[in-house]
Amino acid sequence: MKYTEIQKFLEKLKVFSVEDLNIIDNNYNKSKIFKWKKSWYLKQIIRWFYLYSNTQINQSLLYFISNKIYSPSYISLESAFNYYWIIPEYVFSITGVSTKKWIDFDSEIAHFSYKKIKSDLFWWYKIININNNKYLIAEIEKAILDYLYLHPKINSIEDFEWLRFNKDILNEKLDFEKLEKYKKMFTSKALNDRVEILINLKYS
Repeated sequence: MKYTEIQKFLEKLKVFSVEDLNIIDNNYNKSKIFKWKKSWYLKQIIRWFYLYSNTQINQSLLYFISNKIYSPSYISLESAFNYYWIIPEYVFSITGVSTKKWIDFDSEIAHFSYKKIKSDLFWWYKIININNNKYLIAEIEKAILDYLYLHPKINSIEDFEWLRFNKDILNEKLDFEKLEKYKKMFTSKALNDRVEILINLKYS
C-alpha cells in the first residue's frame, strides 16, 4: 500500500497504534515507523501509539487520546473537575480511571495519569463527541465519588476547602439525589461520611 493511502486512512483515526498499521498494511515493518518519525511525519505519544505531527492538539483530542492509549478508561478526577468548572485551576495532567493498574505516561504532548478502580465501579460515564473526538468522561457525580474513593484523606470541611470547589457550580450542576444514589454502589461507610461533608458545603 502506498504511503498516501495509508496516510488517508490513519488521519481518519487521528491517533493510531502499531496494531492499526498491521491491519491496513500487510507489508508493515518497524523501519517504516522509524522513517516516518525521522521525516517528522509522525509524533510518538507513548510506545506503539502515534499521531501526525501537524495534528492540532486541543482538550477534546487529549481526552480522546487518553481513552485510546489505555483502555478501558474514562476521564475523571481532576480533569473532570476542570471540565465541569468545579475547580478554578488548569489541570496539566490528563487524569482518568481504569480497571487496569495505576500508571502514568509522560509524553511530549501531555502527561497521562490513570488510577485503578474495581470493575464493578466502572460505570456512570457519558460519551462526548466534539469534532469527531469521541471520549468517555465521568458524570459530575461519579467524578466526585471517584476522587473521594481514591483520596480517603479528604475527610473534613477544611480538606474540601483546600480543594477550592466552586460552590456555585456544585449547586448549579451537581444532582445531590443522584450523588446519594451512586454512593451506595461503593458500599463504603467512610465514603458515605465524606459525601455528607461535601453536601454540607452546599449550605455553608
